[in-house]
Amino acid sequence: MPTDEAKKSILHTLLQSKDFKDSPLYKNLLSYLVESTLSNNIPKEITIAIEVFGKDSSFNSNKDSTVRYHIHMLRKKLDDYYENESKGDEIRLFIPKGHYEIKFISSKIQELQKSNQVISFLKRWEIVTILLLLFLNFYLIYRQIYLNHISSVLHAPNFVDPKDKIWSSFFENGYPVSIILGDDFLLDEYCPEFKRYRIIQDWEINSENDLSNFLIQYPNANLWKSEITGIPFGGINNLMDILPIVYQFQNNVSLYMSSMLSLEEIRNHNIIYIGELKNLRILNKIIYKTPIRYQYLPDERLYIIGEDGDTLNTFLRIEAPYEQKNKYNVDYSLLIKIPGFSNENLMFILGFGYGGRIERTKMLGNSELRARFVEEVQKINTNFPEYFLVLFEVKSIERTGFTNEIKYFKEIFQDFFD
Repeated sequence: MPTDEAKKSILHTLLQSKDFKDSPLYKNLLSYLVESTLSNNIPKEITIAIEVFGKDSSFNSNKDSTVRYHIHMLRKKLDDYYENESKGDEIRLFIPKGHYEIKFISSKIQELQKSNQVISFLKRWEIVTILLLLFLNFYLIYRQIYLNHISSVLHAPNFVDPKDKIWSSFFENGYPVSIILGDDFLLDEYCPEFKRYRIIQDWEINSENDLSNFLIQYPNANLWKSEITGIPFGGINNLMDILPIVYQFQNNVSLYMSSMLSLEEIRNHNIIYIGELKNLRILNKIIYKTPIRYQYLPDERLYIIGEDGDTLNTFLRIEAPYEQKNKYNVDYSLLIKIPGFSNENLMFILGFGYGGRIERTKMLGNSELRARFVEEVQKINTNFPEYFLVLFEVKSIERTGFTNEIKYFKEIFQDFFD
């Protein structure tokens, strides 16, 4: 066990790191917790609220989550520090959940604790039940797809010729396929009225940064980032359209959420992204090499930009009020196919809402609709290129699209990433 002087030295080194040196709030909070621990005077939540965050004696932790939120973020900063900047430290600072005492523990012991936490987590019957239900659900989907494939593949509308204009390159390169769902950012909320916690989605909070800014503006909000994320609305329908196609040319298929993806994981993989523009996350780095830009607030707009950065065209999404029946919507969806670094194929099926996205996967999964799409492109471009970017305007009532009009087309060339 390190001496108090050694602990102070560890703290000093940590506060000079890039994770803390430009963050006075977290430097102050961590220093306060370490000093309290060394003096054997472990603070309560209300004490931290008053002495660190300047709250008064009327502070109510049931209505104000300031302390819990910042302690949560402090734990993340410590994890990032030991994961990236100081992997070799033998002694690490650790804040146990539900406590405000700093622990100085061996890195080996901490790794063992993490393993035990994972084991304990998996033993919870609620999680096991959920996992079993998910497994059963995906097994039934896969079984149904497989049986349909065996019984009528040659006559099914989703049968794909190996020379198909859209899918042929997926047949040819032999790479495994990663289907990436743009998962939604979910929140845990404590509701005083119901006296219980709920999982909610706020359309204006889609990242930890959004949440942090929201809590600065509304410090009494009882919100935290949820440990789970949400499958995009209509995502199962999208998978049912795409999976029968994919399994015709590749059995090695993986499913990812965009919130858990790194760019390295898409190398030597054909990828198919399905989801909203706002949930692209790391994949934005690829989309921003195209002429597409977008915004969600104060309204939802999609922009086409020229090579000089000027806006060439703007498309405004029209969405009916939530409470309106028989909603009339005008959505914009994109189908983008891009060459990768090593002959991979990168396909993006995306837009603002689910209406346009459902129309795109329905088109990709149906041979007649694909043929009609190819004909329309050939009228615009004389030939159908291997790689392309297409913007569709989709007018719909509720979830049923009744028009699909190409509003923009651009051929993408093999040197896209050069």
